[in-house]
Amino acid sequence: MLTYFADILLPLPLPATFTYRVPYELDAQIKTGIRVVVPFGKNKLYAGLVMAVHTNAPPFLHVKYVVDIIDAEPIVTEKQLALWKWMAHYYLCYTGEVMAAAMPSGLKLAGETLIMLHPNFDGDISTLTERELKIAEALTYRQRMTVAEVQKTVDIQKIFPIIKSLVEKKVILTTEEIKNPYYAKKETCIFLHDTYLNDEPALFELLDKLSASKKTEKQSQLLLAFLMLKRNEDRVKKSELLKKSGGSPSSLQTLINNNILVQKEVQSSRLQEVSSMKDISDIYLSKIQQKSFLQIKELFLQYSVVLLHGITGSGKTEIYMKMIDEVLAQGKQVLYLLPEIALTSQIVSRLQKYFGNRVGVYHSRFNEFERVEIWNRVLQHSTNNEQKYSLILGARSSLLLPYQNLGLIIVDEEHDGSYKQQDPAPRYHARDAAVVLGKLHNAPVLLGTATPSLESYYNVKQGKYGLVELFERYAESQLPEIWIENIPEARRQKKMEGHLSHFLIDNMAAALERKEQIILFQNRRGYAVRLYCNACQTMPTCIHCDVTLTYHKKSNLLKCHYCGYAIATPARCPHCESMDVEMKGFGTEKIEETLLQLFPEAKIARMDLDTTRSKTAYQKIISDFEKQRTNILVGTQMVTKGLDFDRVSVVGILEADNMLSFPDFRAFERAFQVMAQVSGRAGRKELPGKVIIQSYQPWHPALKYVIGNDFKAMYENQMEERKKFRYPPVFRLIKITLKHNNLESVNAAASELALVLQKRFPKQVLGPEFPLIGRLQNQFLKDIWIKFSKDAALEKKKETLQQVITQFQMHSKFKQVRVVVNVDC
Repeated sequence: MLTYFADILLPLPLPATFTYRVPYELDAQIKTGIRVVVPFGKNKLYAGLVMAVHTNAPPFLHVKYVVDIIDAEPIVTEKQLALWKWMAHYYLCYTGEVMAAAMPSGLKLAGETLIMLHPNFDGDISTLTERELKIAEALTYRQRMTVAEVQKTVDIQKIFPIIKSLVEKKVILTTEEIKNPYYAKKETCIFLHDTYLNDEPALFELLDKLSASKKTEKQSQLLLAFLMLKRNEDRVKKSELLKKSGGSPSSLQTLINNNILVQKEVQSSRLQEVSSMKDISDIYLSKIQQKSFLQIKELFLQYSVVLLHGITGSGKTEIYMKMIDEVLAQGKQVLYLLPEIALTSQIVSRLQKYFGNRVGVYHSRFNEFERVEIWNRVLQHSTNNEQKYSLILGARSSLLLPYQNLGLIIVDEEHDGSYKQQDPAPRYHARDAAVVLGKLHNAPVLLGTATPSLESYYNVKQGKYGLVELFERYAESQLPEIWIENIPEARRQKKMEGHLSHFLIDNMAAALERKEQIILFQNRRGYAVRLYCNACQTMPTCIHCDVTLTYHKKSNLLKCHYCGYAIATPARCPHCESMDVEMKGFGTEKIEETLLQLFPEAKIARMDLDTTRSKTAYQKIISDFEKQRTNILVGTQMVTKGLDFDRVSVVGILEADNMLSFPDFRAFERAFQVMAQVSGRAGRKELPGKVIIQSYQPWHPALKYVIGNDFKAMYENQMEERKKFRYPPVFRLIKITLKHNNLESVNAAASELALVLQKRFPKQVLGPEFPLIGRLQNQFLKDIWIKFSKDAALEKKKETLQQVITQFQMHSKFKQVRVVVNVDC
């Protein structure tokens, strides 16, 4: 008999898979892509993925056994695993980290501590305390208990000291058991009994009989309500039947006892079902849209990736929908990526009108059970299961789902920085990973945006991507007028009301009078940026991070936007006790308050992180604005991204300088993109639009490019700088961040690592230097930057870099220092 072994991938930051012996009784069930329970370390159990099954015995003597099999069929696909491996290789992380990021927590089983009586416990309770005795007695009736159950038994939170004491007294043993958190949702449903299922005359005769007697009149009404609710379905939810009929549970039970109705527990979905309301043929493409549509299809014959550079309001979404329809008709799947959850609510409703239940939405705001259901529906695409998704719409995490047969990937707003994952690993860019996923499935990738990233446009210029340009707005609407308001000059002339210029206020008032809508963009949330003492020139700062605390008026707290630390707002300076303190800077909360004073009759909404924490908050804010229940929408970058409103005629950018002066080599590019995108929210459809940008630097070249909507000039300007200073997309940039709670340890480790890197990569290493914020969540940070040229030796250089970091982390002196690698940061 052959002995089988399995290579198991664990959701941990470890450099390799681990080989386990497969018990003979599991030989027939083990296969690649399923989850198994395996022991790891001294007492831990993990749910790992089977990466390979083979007969090659490992060289070491003691091989641990696979404990159990969780799945009957694979829950991941070969192409999905190939993408995970590519991400781990390219972004210099571990495949286990990619697995941990990809799989919903409902599929990542967790080890749970279980407690049981020690087999050698003789029943001597003389040394036990009252609480210890309570636990021991409970375990005589139950074979094992979880920590939570023990806590409930003794009614005390600090349970671990008691458990530790019982272990030392050899009364109990602790172990780890894998617990699967996911469970299918079930509902009680009512069915018609088989006797009447295909016998209508008998059913009508029964109804007449029941309605003829006062004793059974309520049963008759309930049965009639069931038949009306049933119609095209074979079942009716019990709760819905009782609610709609007004009947009693006892009447329903009588019908069940008399074999007229049947009650069953049925597995149901947690996901909302929506039917399509329109046909794709209802979408009319203008001549220029149709031309672009055909150009894209033609270029896909030559290029695997095409960039659709279409100005704001040019109708890119209609082109996407036509392309989606063609791919779905071929029986293939489509992935539609969006940078932000905020965008999904508006686009989901548009797509569901045409594609109904074939549309699946996937992002972090769904709970763990909903995400498992979506995972399974994507996986079931190759089956005849009706509950399957052909079109997935989501943020960057949707890229990691188990696609069976992708036929098209759309990356909308491809320029957006939200596509880059910063923490934790894998620190991948969804746009770039989408290109690789497309190659794995032989599926074309369409990148769409009004303001392309320099990386994508550079690839066009290098002949790697195709390009289609769409520079005419849909329905011949015009681009908005853009005005630059000189803040210092307006202040000098006393033409400012708080942080809003009179010119902006007058235009807002005129728009409100015409029943039009307004969007104001301020890229800071909260009320004031900082509390400043005029006496000692200090500001309250976070005790965990090197940042000032932001004032939030609604909660009357000073908050850290990095770790969540908060304190009550002091009436005097915490350092010198002076009463001469004032608020400096402004955020969305303060603008909202100012607007309420200026336009008391207007309905104002705020969209930022503070107002959109719940799952449906985005949708409600956007829906209210779309239906014109809201007149003015003020928000952070959420309001800049692809939203489409017919009645917006005025857009205000309140503080452009925050973006223009940010110390980052991409600041110019991103400032242009954000301002061009938010400007594009104005003047869509038949309304003329006006954009007013308030700035302390009205002469800044980025503003000149925004006014002229001149992306190409901006590209040429920035590429000149990028080439000169060796920055992406011409060079590959890798950032290495060292973290530790001790400053001296970080300094010593960074200096040592930088020295080794400078020897290996002469003239390519910058740093070490403290970042803009040198301490976050009690961790001191130090950055090292490496600039690699994009040549044939790039892969070899990355391998060398990984070896250097691995060796460095093995150094006993620096074992506690965390090293974070960020590729293409």
